[in-house]
Parts: sequence; structure tokens; C-alpha cells
Amino acid sequence: MRRVALILAGHGSHISAETAGVVWRYVDALRRLGVADEITACFWKEAPALSRALDTVIADDIVVVPVFTAQGYFAGEVIPQEMGITAGLNKSGGTRIYLTPTIGEHLQLEAIALARLRGALARHRLDPAQTAAAIIGHGSPRSPRSRKAAARLAASIRRLHWLRQVEAVYLDDEPAIASIYRSTSAPHLLALPFFLAAGSHVSIDVPRALGIDAVAAPQRAQGRTVYYCEPVGSDETICGVILDLARESGLPFTPKAGGSAWSGFPSAGHKTFLRALAAAGELQLGQLRISAERVRPLLDESAGSRPVRHPAALRQLLRAAPFRPLPTRTDLPRGWHVPLESSADAPAVVETVYPGLLADWAAARAGKLRIETLADIGKRQRGMFQDIQRLPPALIQKTISEICGDCSRQPVWWRAPAPMPALPCPAACNVWLSAARNYGDAKL
Repeated sequence: MRRVALILAGHGSHISAETAGVVWRYVDALRRLGVADEITACFWKEAPALSRALDTVIADDIVVVPVFTAQGYFAGEVIPQEMGITAGLNKSGGTRIYLTPTIGEHLQLEAIALARLRGALARHRLDPAQTAAAIIGHGSPRSPRSRKAAARLAASIRRLHWLRQVEAVYLDDEPAIASIYRSTSAPHLLALPFFLAAGSHVSIDVPRALGIDAVAAPQRAQGRTVYYCEPVGSDETICGVILDLARESGLPFTPKAGGSAWSGFPSAGHKTFLRALAAAGELQLGQLRISAERVRPLLDESAGSRPVRHPAALRQLLRAAPFRPLPTRTDLPRGWHVPLESSADAPAVVETVYPGLLADWAAARAGKLRIETLADIGKRQRGMFQDIQRLPPALIQKTISEICGDCSRQPVWWRAPAPMPALPCPAACNVWLSAARNYGDAKL
């Protein structure tokens, strides 16, 4: 029987845990449903990287769903170029990979958005004839397609002749968000972020562009009263949207009951890891100490450590307060342990702490690690990291010292030592690339 994997491809963030956090919550919910043998996520700015995600699963049939509200620059260009696939069906040897449309292209998003607006109108007892709505998309000058979903939604709501005015505005395109005060005149303004997560854009950038400093209560701005709505992606029906898109591949994605909390994880490297664990009795991996009975932080022998029994709780503990966009940083929080009902659950716990690491770890032990140099990344890129290898060597070394020096992995993508380190890093991560790009005034 062919194994099936479902991969959610998102953006991630260096600033907000919620941007990727909402995607991980979808993953947790889909794993509980048991709809595929392997279910995971990958990101542009966080781990596991888009470019490495296919290496983390062993399935014969893989469906990738872009968790974006528009078929714009990232969904239309970055995901295909980073993952090496095109829209629809792709074949690689005996593996079939299907890239679906984005979540934002599903008709259910319109129903969710409309429910957000109706809920705000009822909650604040507003007169529709005295109320305008701003449908706020991200937009991008790099892709005119990125504005279509918000524009289509605004046009659809406008045709209902329900509110006085409905306009689409954009965070990174024209018309800009602030233009809503010129294009509408109603005294009440419903601001609907057409985003999936309450990340930095929704919590910081959009409110700032609107001229408000809080999102939980009505605010006065430019003579209007602004009512800020929840982003559309926080709705529980999004998992149903994901499954609808995934089923366009022809695969059933039928829910199955009975799995443990640690079921449905990506499986590459897990057998190698479990054999090594059985042989050694206890393994150290980065800042983790793993035995057949539990997983805990290295050097944390506290008798009062908190037991954590579910992936979502562990992820929340490790990603928040403060947010750690690089999970392999050497500042892993302590004071917790995961008791294991079976040693077979240990790889899933490691995957939760260090997403995607076991695939690279096992590949390195087998001498099959796929290493990507800066030149490889520069050739693949058409955006801000194009020709990243042309950065001055001194700047590259500076960034390695400052970013990689605080990471449990060693950058074999730069100058691979012999022998291979215990935790090799085969490709510069987005945290490193962004830091290198921003240091100084170096020009590519």
C-alpha cells in the first residue's frame, strides 16, 4: 500500500510565533484526525525549510497545500522554486507530488470573511448603511496575482448591497491601507485582515497603517470609528478547506481514529534513530537527552520538571516567551520532560523540538546528506537572496560566528569539516540568510 503525506507550506516569521503557530495548529488537528500517514509543515522563514521539506517524509504520494490567502509571489513563485515542483501533479521516480491551489482560493474563505463582518456588525450593533468595510490583503508589487483574492472578496461582498462601502486595500501594494479613509466615508469602518494568522502583520503592521494602537476594542482614527476583526485563518473550518484542496489530488484523506498524540509525524530518519537509541540506551541530540522512557533537556536533572504529554503543549513551551524562530538555538528552555509510553514515540518528540532535523541526521550517518552551498541557494533564488554567495567572505564569516555560533548545528554548507559533525547543517537557514543580507551595507 502506498504511503501518503500531507505538507502544509507557510511563510513563518522571525518576529511572531503566531505566523507559523497557526499552521502548526492545523497540523496538530489533522494529525488527530489521522488523515495521512505523515503530516507536517514547512516554511520560508522557519524550520523545516521549504527547500528541505520533501526530504523529511518517506511517503509515495505527497500533497503540498500552500497556507496562503492568495496565489501571489510566495505561493506562485517561492514555493515552486524552493521545493522544485510545479502546480498540479509532479513525478520524481516512484513518488508523486501534488501542489494544490492556496487556501485563499477556496470559496469557503469568502463565507468565513462574511461571517467575521456580520459578527462584528451584530456585536457592536452597527447600522450597515453607516458602515464601510476594508478587506485588507498583503499584496506585492512582485506579483499582481497576490491582490486578486482580496479584490475578489471585496467585489463579492459589494454585490450583496449590504454595507455602504466595501474596498480592498493592501499592506504592500496599492491602494495602500491608509487610502481607505479617502475611498470611504461611512462613520463606522470594519477592518478585516485577509490573513491566516494573527502574526506581526495583523498585530503590528496593519493596525499601524490604519492609525490605531489596539485591536481588541473600537478605535477612533481620522474621524472614523474602526472595528478590527479577527483574521480569516483562525477559523476552525480551515482544516476542512485544507482537506478539500488536498483531495483534488484524487487521494481520499479519510479520517482514522485511534492514533496516539505522537502519530502522523514525518518519518524520514526515524528507523535509523530508533536503532541507534536501542543500541546506546540513551542519546544526546543537540540540547536533548533521549532515552526509551523520556526526552528532556540536556543537563536538566531537576526532579520538579514539568511533564509535557502533547506536541502542541511542547511546541508552545519551546516557541513562546520569548519567541525562538530558530529551534536549534542553544537557548532551549529547561524545566520540562516528555514521558514516553513507547520508545517509538521518541522521534516524534524530537521532531517537535527540532523540526526536520532527524532526516538530515540520518542522511549524514549514511553518507547521503544533501548539502546546498550558498552558490546553490543563489542560483535557485530570484528574490532578495539571489547571488547571496557574492557577499564578502568576511561578512559571511561574521554571520556564521553570530548566528551559527548560537546554534546546535554546524554549517557544513560553508566548509565541511572531516569527519562530519554530529548535527550538520546542510543549507544556510533563512535566519542566517536574512542576517547576512542585513549586516552592513554590503551589495550583492
